[in-house]
Amino acid sequence: MQLAKIPGKYKYYFLRNYPRRCQHLGMFHLVDIVVVLTIALVIQTSEALCVPKAGGPRNGKSQIVDISVKNLAIVRSARLDDLSSRLTVVTGETGAGKSLVTSAIGLACGDAASIDKSRQHDPDGVFEDSVVTMTAKLHGDALTAVSKKLKLLNLDSAIPTLESTNALTVTRTIKRVGKGGNKIRSACTINDCSANLKDLKVVVAPLVARIDANAAATVLSRPESRLGAIDRGVDGGIMREARSSYRRYRVARSKRMKIERDLASSLPPSFKGMSMENDGDATTLRHWVEELDVFQEKWSLFRDNVVADIGANQDGGGDSDETSPPTSSPSLTTLSLPQCAAELSKVTWEGGDGGWEAMLSLKDALVAHDQSYQAASEALMTLSSKSTLESAASLVEKTRDLLYDTASDTGSTVYDETEKAHDLLNEVEAMVQRCAEQIENRILSKLEATRPYVTVEELDELLVDWKSLARKHGISPEQVCSCHSGLRSELDGAVENREKLPRATMEESKALLKYQEGCKQLTEDRKRVAEMLREKVTDLLPSLGMEAEFIVDVRRKMGIEFGLEVKGGGLWGGKAEGDSVGIDVVDFLLLNNKATEAGKVEETASSGERARILLAIETCLPGSIGVGGSAAVSLNDLDGAGEGGAEEDCGDDMEWVGKEAPISVLYDEIDSHVGGRAAVAVAKLLSNQGKSGSQIISITHNAAIASMADRHIVVEKKGDENDEINVRVSSVLGSEREDEIARMAGGEMVSEEDSIAFSRALIKEGKEFREQTATL
Repeated sequence: MQLAKIPGKYKYYFLRNYPRRCQHLGMFHLVDIVVVLTIALVIQTSEALCVPKAGGPRNGKSQIVDISVKNLAIVRSARLDDLSSRLTVVTGETGAGKSLVTSAIGLACGDAASIDKSRQHDPDGVFEDSVVTMTAKLHGDALTAVSKKLKLLNLDSAIPTLESTNALTVTRTIKRVGKGGNKIRSACTINDCSANLKDLKVVVAPLVARIDANAAATVLSRPESRLGAIDRGVDGGIMREARSSYRRYRVARSKRMKIERDLASSLPPSFKGMSMENDGDATTLRHWVEELDVFQEKWSLFRDNVVADIGANQDGGGDSDETSPPTSSPSLTTLSLPQCAAELSKVTWEGGDGGWEAMLSLKDALVAHDQSYQAASEALMTLSSKSTLESAASLVEKTRDLLYDTASDTGSTVYDETEKAHDLLNEVEAMVQRCAEQIENRILSKLEATRPYVTVEELDELLVDWKSLARKHGISPEQVCSCHSGLRSELDGAVENREKLPRATMEESKALLKYQEGCKQLTEDRKRVAEMLREKVTDLLPSLGMEAEFIVDVRRKMGIEFGLEVKGGGLWGGKAEGDSVGIDVVDFLLLNNKATEAGKVEETASSGERARILLAIETCLPGSIGVGGSAAVSLNDLDGAGEGGAEEDCGDDMEWVGKEAPISVLYDEIDSHVGGRAAVAVAKLLSNQGKSGSQIISITHNAAIASMADRHIVVEKKGDENDEINVRVSSVLGSEREDEIARMAGGEMVSEEDSIAFSRALIKEGKEFREQTATL
């Protein structure tokens, strides 16, 4: 039986259990096939029994289990469905298309798509949709975090599948649209629930950390990422208490500031520096209140008369051509008189701005109404007035006289035609008369009936007094009503906020003291984690080809003292920096053996060194590199969390936003510029990280790293029968893996026999290392 005819899911067991010589022959006896298929079925059955049932225990390791791609760049179709929960390597020749994995995961995480990602299938410019699908199995904290995010994003229909199968499946379809396909559009789903790109960035992106030299430089250069890395090792109870006390302080501070703003806005600038304890100030205040009382009565009387007058005219106006008041306020300059009356009827002096804008629109409507009446009157005069020489009626009479002079002889041939002209002129005269009656009886009468008994001059007088009061107190006209209310409250001594302010200030002080204590404990624990990280990373650096000391400096932010407000978005400026709390900043420093002074890692280390340092940090503090978040968007950004905002609304749900460790880490050629023993050390670190932390996917050109993998995937560029270039992705085992590692190690520089022997030695050493660490 040919090896190629064996089903793919069983091929792994043949390659693992049969010697190299049989694989070369590609032939197997029927009895061998029966034996191995039986073994495969037993193993699959035992694995199925280990899968937790719906509603049962949610233990296990979260990981990406499947990535499929269709029509992406030069890839017609590819699928990675044999990913290890520990270390999977992706290898291939330079330019073979290994970036397929990075691109596919990036698109599933919500990265921007480009036009060059689409695949054109014919010269006529027909494009097929590019489709990327990624499935992950989630357990523990990752499952809880994603469930809460889906709920907060109103993607509830995606939750039942997640809870019953622990599966999160993300599909993104990229379409070419527009003229010539010059634009792209994405359609996304999460567990078959329609989503958008921001949803992918919130839900999916934090699950995957993507690290290359550029990403390492970005993560290490961001203060919030460095602090977040340290916080991965901080005691969970201390961190929860610090965050909780911080939210309580923010809420208390917001409450106190709101009371102060209300107090400041309730009194006009004219009252500043005055006190009710001063007799003169008290007399002045009483005068102001009485003055505003008089104006309020004047305003109320005017408003009631206008509303009643226009309403009565509308009720008795018969069939009106006026439109009914709109259900939502249109532009104030377009309101008619009935609409103005409707707006004014909703306004009360105590309820806000006193209808200042409605009064202005009433004036505009009155002016427009009077202009309409004037125009109709002039039209009537122009049409029917015989005292006006240029009116239509006068011109008809003049035309009639001229016609009489045209044919005075009854026997002339023109006489009959002139009589016909007279008949037509009579019709014109009748039409003019009917038009005049329409203007007078229908248009002018309706305008007169709907005109309220108020003049523009009366309204102007009211508005002038209104503006005068606003200038007197140094406020805008819209604030006169609230000014009146504030002055009256001050005069009556019934300012509720003045009683609330001392209590709010005391509550804020207590919350601040509690937060101070939480910050002190947090700082102490951060320093403990920093010392541990310093020792462990320093011990790892020589094996990574770096003779240097790693230093973690935890210190207080410059200019930050408790009770001192720092503007510009700092600790006390309205929004915490990133997802961190406390008063600390963290710097990563590197002290080379020959250097006299330590320098910041992001400034002194090369790109390759930064990537290896980040790998060492992740090895010591699993989940720390996910803090930077390649493309993640916080729910804080979506909800606009501010003072008393998302912290107060979302409560403990916010603890899960951006705090969970990534389930998978993608290293893109992190082994660049690394060889020899350093490469072996990197390989062992990746293997250990995959064992104890996240799933690791490494794109590499290094044979040592490839030999340490639990799964080995090869990407090849192939041509088909139509000479069309395509990418093939396959999992390799046995002799195929030996050949690939031999190519990576020696290429064509050494003999095939020597390279295969070296490849076998590497694979053997990797297997022994994995077996040794599996028992630890």
